[in-house]
Amino acid sequence: MNFAQVARLLAGFALFFSVVQCCMIGIAWFEVVENPEFRPVHGFVWGAGVGLAIALGLGLWGRGASHEFFRRESLLVVGLAWFVAGALGGIPFWASGTYGTYADGIFECISGLTTTGASVCGSGDNHAIEDLPRSILLWRSLVQWIGGIGIILVFIVLLPAMGVTGKNLLASEQVGVSNDDIRPSMRLQARSLFRLYVGLTACLALILWIHGHFTGTQTGFDSICHAFTTMATGGFSTNNLSIGGLDSVFVECVLIVFMFLAGSNFVLLSHAIRGRSIGRLFQSAEFKLYLKLVIGLILAVTLILWIEGGTMIDHATTDRDYDDPLRCLRDAAFQVVSIITTTGYGTADFQNWPHAAVMLIFLTMFFGGCTGSTAGGYKILRLFVVGRLLSFTARKFIRPKSVEKLKLDDDVVPNSVVSSILALFVMWVSLTFFGGVALSFVDGLSFSSALSTSLSMMSCVGPAISEVVPTGPGTFETVWPINVGPYGGFGDLPSWAKLVAAFEMVLGRLEILAPIVLFAPGTWRR
Repeated sequence: MNFAQVARLLAGFALFFSVVQCCMIGIAWFEVVENPEFRPVHGFVWGAGVGLAIALGLGLWGRGASHEFFRRESLLVVGLAWFVAGALGGIPFWASGTYGTYADGIFECISGLTTTGASVCGSGDNHAIEDLPRSILLWRSLVQWIGGIGIILVFIVLLPAMGVTGKNLLASEQVGVSNDDIRPSMRLQARSLFRLYVGLTACLALILWIHGHFTGTQTGFDSICHAFTTMATGGFSTNNLSIGGLDSVFVECVLIVFMFLAGSNFVLLSHAIRGRSIGRLFQSAEFKLYLKLVIGLILAVTLILWIEGGTMIDHATTDRDYDDPLRCLRDAAFQVVSIITTTGYGTADFQNWPHAAVMLIFLTMFFGGCTGSTAGGYKILRLFVVGRLLSFTARKFIRPKSVEKLKLDDDVVPNSVVSSILALFVMWVSLTFFGGVALSFVDGLSFSSALSTSLSMMSCVGPAISEVVPTGPGTFETVWPINVGPYGGFGDLPSWAKLVAAFEMVLGRLEILAPIVLFAPGTWRR
């Protein structure tokens, strides 16, 4: 194990994070903060100072390190980087006085970096989102935007002089089916994807700003923050009621389109844009399944809401008429796309929906977006392979002598890849269950709520599902004290439970392997 080279890479990352916080000091310095309890400049100074000290220490350790770098080292860097990021990025939240405890700060930062979007704001001892200084809100959104493209991509684009090609680093974030298009020139491909990411973010921010300027639904600042967190499929909002607080059909439609794009394979999007051929997207089996799943789930949830009908009192609006099919389609479309892309925005309190619709939302949390996207979850491509494998096995059972090969886009899928996909499935389900068991020990959280929280954290979705009971015509309340739904929060969880949830976020975001390797005894042998 080349620990010196690992330290050298981590030093570069810590330095990058500290420089970003130094920039935030300048922004916070000119901000007028009305609440004397909030000290955003103080928070960013502490965060940048600690980060620079860690970067210096790691840099001295890694000075003169050899450039040997194998898969074991790459997994160690990937796993440690996210935890170091959470520790450094959580300091401004806590030291600025805007969050109750350091555990809250770590939870919020890791939720941002992993693009989960679960928040402690407005719950526990934490202030509501609208009360926070703008510099802290921008930091939340920026952390999520950085996490969207991936810390690994930051290494490749910003730290190319480290002597590492980047191939091993990027491979660690995409365990399972690899994409041949990304192999020829890793740095060139990384820059291309980064430009696409920035371009889509800027385009969305401009659309939201122009609309907000003429309608007053949101400011330019809100537009930038929502653009950051949409393209990251993160879901942090500047409003406690999320996108539902804007109550704008136009904004919801625009965000549906951009969430869908962010949940698509960025390599395919890049090739489609460069080649000016949308048809290339439909040559991908994964994209076609992704599109079919989204349309199918939207229609299914719309139908369920319409059949059940009735008026529902919602947090975002005072009166929601589900006898209106267009209202059903509007809410179903936004929530399905938000959940399958693991963005986690809310326009409706979906835990109050009919049980069949809630169950579909729960299953959608597991699916996730496409490989090569900013979305979390198990990923559509792996679901496709598992589905084809089940079909293949059934045909083999009926015709034992038939000779068939499992194919994906006309390419034969190697047995080793199939094995890794199935192993990941088993680990994903197992860790989700054990995480749910651990969280069920929290007072005020039922096992079903704990299990949905565990799945939401593993899939990097954000909101979970609490048990609710009707209290009147169209009104509901949670059975247990802690509400982890779309309009609840995670601030009421004890510190240990927040850290467990944060660990699950990293597990899910790095697709289990990189964080788990930290606990393997062989990792630490020289």
